[in-house]
Amino acid sequence: MLLGGPHIVEFDTTDEQKFHIKIEQCGFRMITITSDRDTSAFDLYAILTRIERLLMLLEGVFIPLSELKLSKSDTADEKQLTSFQNNLIKGRLSYFSSADFCNYKVDKLLEFDTILTAELYSKWEQLLVELDLVHQVYLYFLSNSKITVDVKCAFLIELAEPLIEVVKEHTKFFSSLTPGPRGASLKNCLDALITKYGADIFSSELASDYERFLSAMVNSRVRIMHIKREQKGVFFNGNESVLYMLKMNLLYRRIMFEVLGIDEAIYKNSLLKCVSRLDEWNGILKGFLSKLSL
Repeated sequence: MLLGGPHIVEFDTTDEQKFHIKIEQCGFRMITITSDRDTSAFDLYAILTRIERLLMLLEGVFIPLSELKLSKSDTADEKQLTSFQNNLIKGRLSYFSSADFCNYKVDKLLEFDTILTAELYSKWEQLLVELDLVHQVYLYFLSNSKITVDVKCAFLIELAEPLIEVVKEHTKFFSSLTPGPRGASLKNCLDALITKYGADIFSSELASDYERFLSAMVNSRVRIMHIKREQKGVFFNGNESVLYMLKMNLLYRRIMFEVLGIDEAIYKNSLLKCVSRLDEWNGILKGFLSKLSL
């Protein structure tokens, strides 16, 4: 993959043990992490993966890791370092390989050098701890795993409930919503997130039969809980599942940007271009909205 450039950013982390992070890109990307203190390869790798996950939010896709190099060490010889490097690469989680329908050139919302600072990285570290499994679910179901797209889409839709909790924690919105068996339904959560954060992403759906659209999203989620004869209502087919995975991806990223304090004006034009491309993709949206009107 040929990346754009030149782009460069560097900053020091605000942790007790400071790390210097430098990201350079011109055709390819190089991330360099250094520290004045001795540190383990695993700690350095953990920082690398946090940076990668933040960049994925900005760009919508993981850039494949082609090489990992550890600098010379007083406690490990070259053979040991090579072994560490190989083991780290072999042990990479599968979600670092994005699905083939994720595309760097069209899904990117922000250039990293326009937004990435020590403050943003610190906020991201804290947010990752809070998100816990929620973000891992998001990443796994946008990866190139062999899980079918309808199942992937179902679990991305399910993220609406924990996202309500994240927004409540960081903003004044949705204070009256409490997801759960005795609280707000999945449909209520989807409606709240879409009308607040996804009006541009789901503008065509909002202008159509919005209630049936919300029902189709819920049906697509609960479909995995029922055998075929118990499945009711309209739900997404394969192509529609991919379309709404990509739209839910945009919604998720938009909400994360809000929580991280990233100004919408910086990425709004890029977001609208992504939405326009999705809405025009192979006539899938047009066909789905026609199906809703039957």
